[in-house]
Amino acid sequence: MKISKEWANNEITYFGETRQQQLTSLRKKLFDHKESSSHKAALKLVAEANKEVLENVCIKSIGREKEITAKIFRTAYKVVKKNQCFNNFEAEIDVQELNGLDMGHILHSTNACINIVHHISSGMRKNLFQKIVNSKCKISLIIDEGTTLSQKSTLIVYVRVFITDCGMPEPVNLFLDLIELPDVTAKGIFSSLLHNLNSIGMTEEYLQDYLVSVACDGANVMLGARGGVKKLLKDKFPSVLVWHCANHRLELSVHDAVKAVSGINRFKSFIDKLYVLYHASPKNGRELQLCANTLDIQLLKIGRILSTRWVASSFRSVSAVWQDYEALVLHFEEAKKDCTRDSKDRSMYDGLQRKITSVEFVLDLGLMCDALQELSELSLDLQERNMDLYRANNKIKSLIQIFEERKQNPGPYYKTSITAASRLIFKGTALHRKDRKDDPPICPDAFYENLKIFIAKRLLDDEEADLPKWAKVLDPKQWPEDIQKHLTFGETEIRNLSKRFHLNERAMIHGFREYLSEKTIPDKLLPLKLTLDTIPISSSECERGFSQMNLIVTPSRSSLLVTTISALMFIKIVGPPLTQFDPTKYVQSWMLRGHRSAIDTRSKQRNRDTEPIPGMTQIWSCM
Repeated sequence: MKISKEWANNEITYFGETRQQQLTSLRKKLFDHKESSSHKAALKLVAEANKEVLENVCIKSIGREKEITAKIFRTAYKVVKKNQCFNNFEAEIDVQELNGLDMGHILHSTNACINIVHHISSGMRKNLFQKIVNSKCKISLIIDEGTTLSQKSTLIVYVRVFITDCGMPEPVNLFLDLIELPDVTAKGIFSSLLHNLNSIGMTEEYLQDYLVSVACDGANVMLGARGGVKKLLKDKFPSVLVWHCANHRLELSVHDAVKAVSGINRFKSFIDKLYVLYHASPKNGRELQLCANTLDIQLLKIGRILSTRWVASSFRSVSAVWQDYEALVLHFEEAKKDCTRDSKDRSMYDGLQRKITSVEFVLDLGLMCDALQELSELSLDLQERNMDLYRANNKIKSLIQIFEERKQNPGPYYKTSITAASRLIFKGTALHRKDRKDDPPICPDAFYENLKIFIAKRLLDDEEADLPKWAKVLDPKQWPEDIQKHLTFGETEIRNLSKRFHLNERAMIHGFREYLSEKTIPDKLLPLKLTLDTIPISSSECERGFSQMNLIVTPSRSSLLVTTISALMFIKIVGPPLTQFDPTKYVQSWMLRGHRSAIDTRSKQRNRDTEPIPGMTQIWSCM
């Protein structure tokens, strides 16, 4: 179609001398152009463009790409959430295709699943911790050193934070990363930790202002006074509180008491003997179960006590012996008379039967049940995620007071044992007293006194012992009855806490005065309350993280890279449930980085050819 050069280049001019003639000339040219075929064709093109046909086609094509790629992402996310191997990803894709779903052409391989998991994990971690950094909230770190199944030294890191912008009711412990340690010295751990924090936006300047405390176990590399991680942290960040995990200190206190009190090791050796006897021999376990069935009692599993596990597991073990006592005695009676066993085994069971039916053992069993029950309950309380410094200190003091009173008022288990010893019968079993005077029962007074001393020494005498004393003024139960006449109550403590955590001293004091009068925490005092709640009492969260790591790194997956393990742990621990996971934004960022979509036809598809077992094809056709 021929188009006028003047109209195409916007060079139309007018003719005539007067203005009336010029306007008439322009109107005539416009009228002629309006009826021209070129103008009509241009109008048609504009009308088609207004329909946005090309744009709609592109959007529809991109929408299909995102939709199908989102199915792939959701499948990979499900594999991680269910702790499945990456090889299961291909089977999951095959099942969905067999069910009639369109899963695209590519991104069906194991390597694609690994890349998708890394992409989702890094995106989630970046968004979450960018939110934390931008919110400018006080944070605490929980760290612990461990080893993977492939003997790689790692450092697990949690962040305890209270994000006020999200309306959180209490602080949460968020898994940050699992860091591979090329250097397991204090300097190596410290540098790896700082480098990892800096990679997510927590620079040294940010940590200087917002890092409150760091909790860890009592290893020398962590808490060494001369060259440990604590010393390096204090040099870099002088105001940071380095907190020795209360659960680990409780375990150390118990072990100190065990060493100081004679008789406990003999009791521990006997329980360990029972553990080995029934744990290493399925035959003995079946025989004990038959004895329990005969007596119509429920059998509990016997484990080790006062070992590397925490005291909560020790209480389960001794309470299992208490519960299984009748079945144990019956099994020892039958085993020592069993002619199919050799004389050595029969003699061993006879010795076990005499040991377990002695008055001394029953007294020791009752004493250990009472003590370990109290210790295990304290240990579980300290492991609570919402445990704060003040409440933890009160629970520890209460336990010390309980142990002091136990000297005069025995616990329920020990009272039952005393009654059984006086009657020489326990749970229907006749008891006897030992002839040996060098094997007396554990002395309750000495045992409780040592527990009290060592717990007070390790858990209360610390360089930061003043913090719970200052924090108690925030508890209304500690206020004077006529608080309106003591408006200056607690000012010294609030001032000390404000200086300790670099908060506005005057604002905190004014907020505390409002708290005294209104009985509700005002917004001015909230930063101090949240900072105290942010201090982690225990590093048990790291132990939970290592338990999750052991579920992921099975013997068949021991070759996983630490970065891959970290990505899997982050999605498993921090990621939302599968039903609430929205892969849309991760699919979009995936495609914006130049990755292929699931319907891309320029990439090689996964090879699905499987060679059947010779002769099985005919068998399968018959099924």
